[in-house]
Amino acid sequence: MFLLTMIFTNGMVIRKALDTSIMLSTYMKNGRVFVTNFCNEPWNNIFIEQRRGDLYVSSCCVSKAVKYDPAYSLREQPSLEKVRKDFDNNVRSDACEWCWKNEDNGIVSRRQNNGQGPKQDSITRFEIHVGNYCNLKCVICKNVLSSSWYKDSVAMGLPTIDNFKNTYTDILDVRNAEWIHFNGGEPLLTEVHLDVLKKVQSKQLCSLYYNTNGTLRVDDTVFDLWNEFKLVKLIFSIDDVGDRFNYQRTNANWLEVQSNIFWYRDRAPVNMMFGINRTISRLNQPYLKELEEWFATSFPTNRLGDPNDFTEQLATGYCSLDSDKFEDYITRLNSVRQVTV
Repeated sequence: MFLLTMIFTNGMVIRKALDTSIMLSTYMKNGRVFVTNFCNEPWNNIFIEQRRGDLYVSSCCVSKAVKYDPAYSLREQPSLEKVRKDFDNNVRSDACEWCWKNEDNGIVSRRQNNGQGPKQDSITRFEIHVGNYCNLKCVICKNVLSSSWYKDSVAMGLPTIDNFKNTYTDILDVRNAEWIHFNGGEPLLTEVHLDVLKKVQSKQLCSLYYNTNGTLRVDDTVFDLWNEFKLVKLIFSIDDVGDRFNYQRTNANWLEVQSNIFWYRDRAPVNMMFGINRTISRLNQPYLKELEEWFATSFPTNRLGDPNDFTEQLATGYCSLDSDKFEDYITRLNSVRQVTV
């Protein structure tokens, strides 16, 4: 069996085959040693999200979240204990299907990027789904992740949800956090992230990570707050370029987003770094090289020359590469949005 992994060489993307038939307890990829069927995040990391008023938790933002059980502490949730047991027994946990699917399809996974360090005795890394408030209604998205999707979801008979902000952030003890990740929704659209950051006591020891759609610019007060932290990474969700970007990231304009990206690069405090996160779907699969070329020529580094990140994952749902409902979904969506392609 062979996998493909994406790496950058001299600013360009290449995909390299790896023989996985010799995998035992560890394996090497791109000069790094990975532990097979292991991730440290169930020990070190916690993700919280709100669903119709209830709190759900998981070991990371791409793992399957389970309803919070108040009979147990946050770290000792039975669902997290099961994932830890699976990894201790070298078993692919069902909760981590996202990573296994990406790895099996040649995509460097969250587990491989973030989960290869040692276990810790306490949670020092926090991930927060801030809510579903968002100014975009991306084709690959849905109402639970974007408030702007509500009317289209009603028109298409898809599940809907009232707009919400995460009200459970007080359950997290972030005073001595080492890493905090915000996603949404659009995390820069509400004050949830700012309320959390003000509770961090050892800011100089804590790194921040945002997934943002690139449509919003923050003011100097946010820059000043970010400047107190060890490191801040803004990861822009960019799947394509030009008119295709405008279609896929509905309500966004490629030229405006590109201008905002460069604005952050040129104006942000020196403790800030950046990246692009791409979701591969039926919409952009034929055009992957175009975004890679744009990244290599226009956004390879921050203004100090530090390399920017380029990560990717596979889409799920109607636009996934293996979806048999894609054509019907796009036809209905274009009709609702009165789009001619």
